[in-house]
Amino acid sequence: MTDVEELICAILRGENPQWPSREREEFASRFLERSAYHGVQALVHHRLQETGSGDGGWGMPRAVSEACRNQAFAQAMWELRHRWLLQQALGRLSKIGARPVLFKGTALAYSLYPAPFLRTRGDTDLVIPPDQRDRAIRELGSLGLIRQPNVSGEFITYEAGFEWIDSVSHQEHVLDLHWRISNSEFLSHLLSYEEVCAETETLPGLSTEAIAVRRIYALLLACLHPAVHQQVPYYVDGVRHYGGDRLIWFYDIHCLLGKLSASECREFAELAERKGLRMTCRESVERARTLFGTLLPESVDRALSLPGSPGRADRYLQASASCRFRADFQAIAGMRNKLQFLVELCFPPEPYMRWKYAGAKPRWLPWLYLRRAGARLRRSWRGISA
Repeated sequence: MTDVEELICAILRGENPQWPSREREEFASRFLERSAYHGVQALVHHRLQETGSGDGGWGMPRAVSEACRNQAFAQAMWELRHRWLLQQALGRLSKIGARPVLFKGTALAYSLYPAPFLRTRGDTDLVIPPDQRDRAIRELGSLGLIRQPNVSGEFITYEAGFEWIDSVSHQEHVLDLHWRISNSEFLSHLLSYEEVCAETETLPGLSTEAIAVRRIYALLLACLHPAVHQQVPYYVDGVRHYGGDRLIWFYDIHCLLGKLSASECREFAELAERKGLRMTCRESVERARTLFGTLLPESVDRALSLPGSPGRADRYLQASASCRFRADFQAIAGMRNKLQFLVELCFPPEPYMRWKYAGAKPRWLPWLYLRRAGARLRRSWRGISA
């Protein structure tokens, strides 16, 4: 970690760190840039309020504390509108008999954090049964949400993104509707909707219809999240990143472990072993412990640290992109489905192609399809034959 990240973590641990006396302006600029990237500016402001430090706490320059305060206010205003949108969406889905289960950021925001706006996020993820996909997509569209362009199909993706722009603030709100927990064919089989829906938690602060995955599943997904983004991109303020090192993700893990009982911790360790994710979970938990001093029962620590070869999911997450592709391809049942997957990969719907190549002339579309198909097939063949 850099000196900036070390200071941020000390603040989030509730310590009383001192702002460096040298290079104050340069350090302040880097602090704001990195705390924004890590999604923790509102949490820093919250810590200032908790300690009663106010402006200038820990020797922090007033401009930095004001920037964190302003970000907290902006997130609080965004949260008000986002909650309203979610209430409308959940109510509409409930009327058609769908029972969406929230997971990742929004689920954690309303179950772990003192106030939901403290959990920075760009969207809300919810999962439904696959057979309710089409009806749910129509219902969200009828609310005025615009479906985002995507490579769609039966096997190429298992989610649909919907965007809504607030006409007053012009802020963007995004809902990601999943019918499988992951777009990876291999990882999507780890947790089915039926499994995560069997035991859920209510989110009364959000809506009477809002339910979220149980905490041991939330922790498993939180540990999985950074590992997935080693090769799958994520976006912060529209900028693409790889690496899975955002502090807010590990703070989620820290908070989750702080809420689990001893028996739930043991259940989590057993779940990680059963899903082939023991090594991945151990690495994420260790990272959270290093950053935030997370406490973990000794029995669970031993269970996650047992010697042995990585599980299948662990190996998948550590593999190269071509090996991951081969595992995903092999996880598709039946040769006809495998061929359909390749067709969907190479020949996405025309609206997506027009969005992807917005500057291209219409007559170029056949050539763009051929170019994409050739590139994708070469890449796919390398992955399948690796």
